[in-house]
Parts: sequence; structure tokens; C-alpha cells
Amino acid sequence: MKSLAIVLGVGALVVGAVTQAQAEEKIHELNASPTTVHRGFFDFSLKPVLTIDSGDIVRLTTTTGNPRYFEALGVPKEKIPPELHAAFEGAPGEGRDDHTLTGPIAVRGAEMGDTVEIKIRSIELWLGIGAMSFRANRGSLPEDFPYSRDRVFFFDPAKKAIEFAPGVVVPTKPFWGVIGVAPPRSMGRVPSGPPNVFGGNMDNHDLQPGTSLFLPVHFAGANISIGDGHAMQGNGEVGMSAMETSMRGEIQVILHKGMRTTWPRAETPTHYMTMGLHEDLNQAAKIATREMLNFISTTKGLPRDDVLMLLSAAMDLHVTQIVDGTKGIHAMIPKSIFQR
Repeated sequence: MKSLAIVLGVGALVVGAVTQAQAEEKIHELNASPTTVHRGFFDFSLKPVLTIDSGDIVRLTTTTGNPRYFEALGVPKEKIPPELHAAFEGAPGEGRDDHTLTGPIAVRGAEMGDTVEIKIRSIELWLGIGAMSFRANRGSLPEDFPYSRDRVFFFDPAKKAIEFAPGVVVPTKPFWGVIGVAPPRSMGRVPSGPPNVFGGNMDNHDLQPGTSLFLPVHFAGANISIGDGHAMQGNGEVGMSAMETSMRGEIQVILHKGMRTTWPRAETPTHYMTMGLHEDLNQAAKIATREMLNFISTTKGLPRDDVLMLLSAAMDLHVTQIVDGTKGIHAMIPKSIFQR
């Protein structure tokens, strides 16, 4: 009975600690607005619009589609959601502004040499308007398309499918194309188009709810920015554009002190994932493979030559995207093969 009492007491302490930790989780609301977004770049010197503690939850919205872009394509003003008019008030130009990024979000205590884990808790379509496009002499088949084209799509977010053409209905698979931290100070301001060691425009459709994305901290606070909502996108993004639209979702940010990460890495509910980013697709594949080799060897205690054979037997390489200058490969290996 004494032993049972001790066990019950320990259990109560554990439950109490978990309950206390849950109670301490703070939920923040961060909606896209003229004062909470930046467009088309990452910069270590950009001031945070929100500061959170490790473990906090952020409910956020991201917007895609400057109303002037839709109006230029003949969309009546009344068919453009008022949320877009409000979010893009004062925005320059008539571009779609896919990379309208909500943030930065600073994490207290984050320093160079740490890692932030961004737990993607939910993502869903928000506004029922989106667009796709390709540009003349660009993309994966520049020689075949010497002209540009834009298309606007209207849809019901609740249906989770979009009619692409008569008789062609594509299921939605929402995700954020851009999730990144501030780049190293030495890089200064960088365009958000090419992804890099800070993450950014990875266009990885496997970063779904239930997935944790791990990014290295390059600047105090980490300064996380998120945007570029995609209703769906195939691996490769061969036409230069996904179905670009506005999103709402929820993330939780965990700070890992002293955890050194070199390239973006992720864990889905079923797989470990590493990412390679390089102008040369072959080099991107090497980076993704080497990162997975190092990760499995370190975390599972296996010799590197055994791990290389394991990767050849059980790991898949996916072409993330090939149209952003810096190309992406992400490697995935099932967690289920590791039984201890």
C-alpha cells in the first residue's frame, strides 16, 4: 500500500506538472494587416510584430492577393473579400504578392546556435478566392511558353476540393509555402523567392498539420515569418505557381537551447524529413541525403556505412520544387522501421 501511495503520488506530480505546463501555454492572435506583414524579403533587422515564449501558441492568418491584382484581371470589387482590401491597404503595385509574410514573431531567449521547432497544429483555407499563373520564358518549360497567363479561382473552402476545369476536380492540401527565420546578419536583406539555410520559400507540401519543422536560429529571437498560402501544389511546382490563396492556422513554437541545426529538418507523424536546397538539383539531393545520414547515425546510434545502406533501402527523395532558382529536395524515411 505504501508503494502504491508513492506511485500515485508521483503520478499526481506528473499530471500536475503537465497541467501546469498546459496552463502556462499562452495563445496569441496574429492577423495579417498593413502593420503585421512584410512583403518579398527576409531581413535580420526587421522588428518583430509579436514576441512569444517557448511553448506559446500563435493563431494567425496569411493573405495572398492584392485586390488591384484581381481587379486588373476583371474581378468585380464586390467579389473580392473585404479582408483582402483591409490587409492590402496602402500596399504598392498591382502584383498578387504571394509572399506577403505575417511576422516576424520573436521567441524570447532564442540565440545563435539554438533551434526553433515550429509545430504546425492546423492549416485551412480561409478566403474563397485564389489564383495561379505562369510567366513568359520561365518555369520548367520556358521554351514551350513564351507568353504569360493568370487564372482566378473561386471556391468554397469547406468543400476541400477545387474544380480546375469541367470534369477535373483537385482535392485541396493546404500548406504554407514560406516558413522561415531571420537570415544570418552577414546575408543582410535577401529576397524571399529562393529558400536557404533559414528556411523560407521551401514550397514543401508535406509540411502538413501534425508536422514539426526545425529551423536553426541565426539571429536573436529567431524572428519567424509565415505566408505564401497554397491550396494545393504538386512536387516540383513546375509551372512556377501553386494555387495561391489566403490561409488561417495555428502553430506552437518550442525553443531548443543548444540544439545545433544546419539545414531545415522536419518530422511528420509518420516520417523523418531532411531538406536539401541548392541551385543544382544534384547538390540538393546530396545535402538532403547527407543530412538524413547524419541525423539517423546520431539519433539511432548506427554506423554511417550501415545508415547509407539503410537509406538506399528505405528512404525516398522527393523533388520539392525546381522553379525558384534554388531548387529543393526533401528526403523522407518512415519512423516505423525503427523499433527501439
